[in-house]
Amino acid sequence: MDDFIDISAATPLEQSPSFFVCPHTLFICALALPTVNAGDDLSDFSNNLATDLGPLLVLFGESITKQYLSESTTFLDYFIFCMAPIGVVTAIISAIRVCGHTSLRAFIGRSQEGDGLVEVELCTSTSRDVCELFTRGGITRVLGRPSILELVYIPRKSGELPGSTNEIPLYLFRHHLESLTDPDTSEWKKQEGHASGTSGAETPFAQNPNLSLNVGIKKQPDWVFYAVAATGFTLQAGLLALAGVGVWILRWSLAGTGSSASRNYAPVMYITGTVLMCTGMWSCAALIGQATQERRYKRESEPPKSGRSHLIWLQPGPQVIGDQSFDPFAYFETTEKDPLRVWTSSRKDFVDFEVYTLLAVVAVAVGYIMQFIGLRGMKAWVSIAHLAITLTMSLLRGCLRMQRLSRNDNKLNEMPDIVAGHELDWISFEIVRQDSPKVPSWHVTGQFENAVIVQSSKSPSKANATAQSKTDLQPVPENRPETKSQLAPTAMLLIYPL
Repeated sequence: MDDFIDISAATPLEQSPSFFVCPHTLFICALALPTVNAGDDLSDFSNNLATDLGPLLVLFGESITKQYLSESTTFLDYFIFCMAPIGVVTAIISAIRVCGHTSLRAFIGRSQEGDGLVEVELCTSTSRDVCELFTRGGITRVLGRPSILELVYIPRKSGELPGSTNEIPLYLFRHHLESLTDPDTSEWKKQEGHASGTSGAETPFAQNPNLSLNVGIKKQPDWVFYAVAATGFTLQAGLLALAGVGVWILRWSLAGTGSSASRNYAPVMYITGTVLMCTGMWSCAALIGQATQERRYKRESEPPKSGRSHLIWLQPGPQVIGDQSFDPFAYFETTEKDPLRVWTSSRKDFVDFEVYTLLAVVAVAVGYIMQFIGLRGMKAWVSIAHLAITLTMSLLRGCLRMQRLSRNDNKLNEMPDIVAGHELDWISFEIVRQDSPKVPSWHVTGQFENAVIVQSSKSPSKANATAQSKTDLQPVPENRPETKSQLAPTAMLLIYPL
């Protein structure tokens, strides 16, 4: 009976049946006693939730951090990124992958990684090996060499008719910008000294069009970015002020009112660590952004007399890049409702930022550790506020570029197999249909069809066009040799307004 207390020598009070208990029960009660007399329930709850969850949340967010970094092009974007940031580990690794020394890349396990994969994931640029293509879910960046055209259509002047001497004003947009003889009278003005990369005549165009920067993301007005930046700065500065005032003036310290050491180290560590970490996060984003050269042209607000030019993106299909198949894609700029304000061409620039990358990484790591130590020495309110502004800024950053190119914006979405291989024929008809003052007619000839002229007072619907192709354009039977002299020798599709 070693497990029970010997009551033979106990006092009368101890010999009562209510005192007959097991030592294991006493041990369990002893463990439960500290939880009964909790001095500050809110602080205990915070130590297990906000104080630990806030700093840990800063470490995560890999996908949204990579997406934001790969779409940031200005110093204002970098400033928004560093206010109440998340994705600390991702920012450090991304900066090392783009601009770090080979030793740092080997330290994070990226020593054998190619430049193309880094550019696909983290940069805004396109190059010989990196391209952007349209898929059913939007714009995707892949490794490969695509077939895609970036065209500009310039409306004809009044009175000018198509003919043998007048070519259709459809050009490659880059060639059109390079051939401008009088930039002062042009609709597109080159922007000098912009925030990201190097600007100037010596900066060549990217080899492949930048779909994400120009059409993939529906840009918000500039005031929205300034408002988000001001909100982030106000929240971050207010949190630092709350930490200092709460401990130094209101005596918010976990060790009690008489502990001067806690009042000294906690706010100093937290404020210094937060400033250092935010500076390092801004540096990481800026280093990644400055690794690209960008060439920008801004459209004048007043359209020229002949009318605004129309940008067109045409992707033939189906084409296979890597292991993916891409259907045809055509996008016409809507100059009446939402014209493109700034056209951007971004390409990779191999610059030496190894020393700056090391300093930025050290600043982020040291700042995070100091912030965590300082946060553990303060009461619940600072921890809860820290968690709240982190979630708020993450939400605002996600809303900045939330509107994207959708599947319905593709003009060829409902007929990818019909126009496959004939995208240029289709786009020529679309241009004539939109530009002609009259309804265009089709003059169709073919090897096995009689030459017919199909005229219509209105643009035919898809069902009528299908029915017309089945009724009027039937193959001529072989038992009618007398009609072969009337047939066109080759298949041809001529589209012009009558």
